[in-house]
Amino acid sequence: MNTVKIIALPVLLLLSLGCHAQHVADTFQNAEQQGYSMMKLDKAYGSALDADSTKAVFKGQKTGEFIKAYTQMLNNLQVYLNQHGFIWDKPTRIFNRIYFEPDGSISYYLVNLKTTSLNEEKQKQFVALLKDFIQNYKINITGNTRFAQCSPVLYQNSK
Repeated sequence: MNTVKIIALPVLLLLSLGCHAQHVADTFQNAEQQGYSMMKLDKAYGSALDADSTKAVFKGQKTGEFIKAYTQMLNNLQVYLNQHGFIWDKPTRIFNRIYFEPDGSISYYLVNLKTTSLNEEKQKQFVALLKDFIQNYKINITGNTRFAQCSPVLYQNSK
């Protein structure tokens, strides 16, 4: 009987860990290689904002609230990068695809670094800091369902 309890406890712990949302930050290219298909993610997460307002997770007054929360998240990320010694060599435009849980936590933060002039070391540093940032960060808005937002962002050093 004691043997069953000893084996069951680790199995239950592993199962409970699998129930929590993942916090993945990676490049578009690595995400596809790791099996994080953006096509599948796009189907699983509703669009935060959509030209067809019937499909948008945030509508009406909530649209402005989402934009404010999204902008604040990007600003908080830049502060985090600065606090951890990340220096942009020049303003850098990066396209982001971010997938949120209803509580505002970030499950996937994917970036296209292929179109930037960042060297490999700088790319790795950026992705590592991004991974750390999203582990406990929640955007300051919640939804009734999972939601996603994609956009280009011009990253640059704070003044």
